[in-house]
Amino acid sequence: MSAPIRSVGREKRVATAIALLSNFGSDVWNAELYESLSLAARLSAAVKSVKSHAHSIKVSYLLWKINGHVAKFFQEVDDVLAGRIAAPTSDEPPTAESIQKSIRTLVELGMSLNAVYEEARRKRILNNSMIAGPIAALRAHAEQFFELAEWFDLVQHGEEVEKIFASANEQRSRGEVHDLSQV
Repeated sequence: MSAPIRSVGREKRVATAIALLSNFGSDVWNAELYESLSLAARLSAAVKSVKSHAHSIKVSYLLWKINGHVAKFFQEVDDVLAGRIAAPTSDEPPTAESIQKSIRTLVELGMSLNAVYEEARRKRILNNSMIAGPIAALRAHAEQFFELAEWFDLVQHGEEVEKIFASANEQRSRGEVHDLSQV
């Protein structure tokens, strides 16, 4: 997901982020995120109750289901960022509150997926052949949710970030650069 973000200019990144954030305020995107949260909660409960091969099959099914759902979600995000599909327009721009709510939801989803992975690790089921691949994919998806939340936060505070980089660039041009070992 990171490559399309870097390949577009600041104005396009901000416009795309606003379009994506507008989608997060929509009922469709909220339903997608909350469905993922619901699946993560069901998966967490299933992982905690793994005691037999039959339970492992149920966990495997839920893992494949949530991974497919999340992969579809991120594919849509990537398609919007790459310009392959148009981001649906919204009548109202996202508010600071709605952006923060979206960021919190993304972080909560990432934390839920990480918690499932950690519970599977504690239950020592990561080496189960039906669970190992999907649980690794789940952990990667958790990181993607954190990255998306961080990106939205950076876009929301874009001017502040640009000031920091401008200041650092000025310091570098004045020769005020220090070796990392001196810091």
